[in-house]
Amino acid sequence: MLKPCCFLLVSLLLTSCVDFTNRFAPSRARHPDNGPDPRGLNSFFDMKDATSLRHFAWGISPAAFDGEKRKIEARAALRFRIVDPNGLKFSADLHSPLPQTIRFKLNARLLGELEANGDFHFEAPTIASDFVPGEAALLEIESPNGLSLRRAGFLKP
Repeated sequence: MLKPCCFLLVSLLLTSCVDFTNRFAPSRARHPDNGPDPRGLNSFFDMKDATSLRHFAWGISPAAFDGEKRKIEARAALRFRIVDPNGLKFSADLHSPLPQTIRFKLNARLLGELEANGDFHFEAPTIASDFVPGEAALLEIESPNGLSLRRAGFLKP
């Protein structure tokens, strides 16, 4: 006759064999990424600025920095603080190591796409309804081969 503690031990051993990490969507897919308190963010930043790290949401390595630009992965996102959303345009200076199509999304709405190779500048107008008052704006950059980012942000034309 088995003792009750043996049943407990066997059930604990069987439970430890299950891989629970793959049962749920990544945290980025479960919740919107509103980021930190937007009061600590800026509407524009340069990679040379020490405060640029707080703008990284995902896909950007804090270590991959050459003093002027920072390497970003195939899917990356940045956070910005927008005080007045009227009449803004998004502006970015980037470098593409290979010819590729780059897509920019602001809070899940496509801002634009372009074919890029080498150094390039991207600008696109935004609409006020793209921004949620009091929350960080999330800008996603999609590129098959990754990029290097010099500066990015929202400016008044």
